Amino acid sequence: MPQRRQVTWAQLRVGLLTLIGLFLIMVGIFYVTGTPIWGAKYQLRTYLPEVEGLTIGAPVRVDGVEVGNVDSIRIAPPAGPGEKADRSRNVEVTMRVDKRFKDNITTESRASLVTEGFIGTRYVSISRGFAGASIPAQGEVTGEEEVAMKDVVERGADLVENLGALSKDVQGLVAGLKKGQGSLGKLLTDDELYNHMNASVTRLDQMMDTTQAGKNSLGKLFASDEMYNRINSMLDRVDNVLAEIQQQKGTLGKLVYDPSVYDNTKEFVDKANAFLADVRAGKGTLGKLSTDDKLYENLRDSAESLRQATEKLSNGPGSLAKAVNDPQLYDNLTGLTGDLRLLVADIRKDPKKYLRIKFTLF
Repeated sequence: MPQRRQVTWAQLRVGLLTLIGLFLIMVGIFYVTGTPIWGAKYQLRTYLPEVEGLTIGAPVRVDGVEVGNVDSIRIAPPAGPGEKADRSRNVEVTMRVDKRFKDNITTESRASLVTEGFIGTRYVSISRGFAGASIPAQGEVTGEEEVAMKDVVERGADLVENLGALSKDVQGLVAGLKKGQGSLGKLLTDDELYNHMNASVTRLDQMMDTTQAGKNSLGKLFASDEMYNRINSMLDRVDNVLAEIQQQKGTLGKLVYDPSVYDNTKEFVDKANAFLADVRAGKGTLGKLSTDDKLYENLRDSAESLRQATEKLSNGPGSLAKAVNDPQLYDNLTGLTGDLRLLVADIRKDPKKYLRIKFTLF
């Protein structure tokens, strides 16, 4: 009989260490991939338009909570014979999900890819369903395109396009400026502005030299002491006036310091207040005029009487109404005035014709 080979302790120890190392490696793989080691699992499927950057073992999360990992990724076949593949269902992703979260994934849930950061790894994100029935094993979670990344890409493309258009506009503007087009181009390329500015600076220097020499009005203001002396003299006179006012000299000094002005003013105000109080109380002629309604009633009656008289004068049958309204009186007066003017002219021309003096002797 062949002899059985005995296993030494050293060999057994090497085998145990190898098994422990393999176990630790397996645990590390499950830890890195985020796959729980224990717990019942079930598979779900979803269909997405693209899965670039998604790898097998990538996390599957429900509202940010990790519930499983990606089990397989493949190109989805057509739904039936002779049918074309749907672009929105281009890739089939199979997921292994912990059964503890089965009630959180319902027919209301939606699956999409999410990128961690701007260029980070991608994982499957499932929105939690609060209504609808739970999806059974091998069931399908409705897939959606990654809206955020799509918007970023579209906005980035629009930004690049806008930057390109802006770059072309800037290049055209710079080219036009170099050619001296437009007001800014003329300012940058035409020497006339420089010449004008140089001439202006030269004239400004000449004016400053003239001013410093005291040859113009501004120069006299700075260089001559005449203005200073006048201002100083004026201030002296103002000081004298203020001193006289403080000494109670003159009318203004008395008005400022004499208490009798205040007393007289106060007395005048008191009398005015008393007078207004009497007027409000209806005392005196002005008080009665202000408070008694009889004057108003008399004025109203007089106005009414005047209105009636005027109406009768305008529309009445009397002589005065006819004299006012009948134009014949005006015509007769106009004719009489003309005849009198002719008579006066004739008398001035031949007074003997109308003035005869006859003497008779008895």
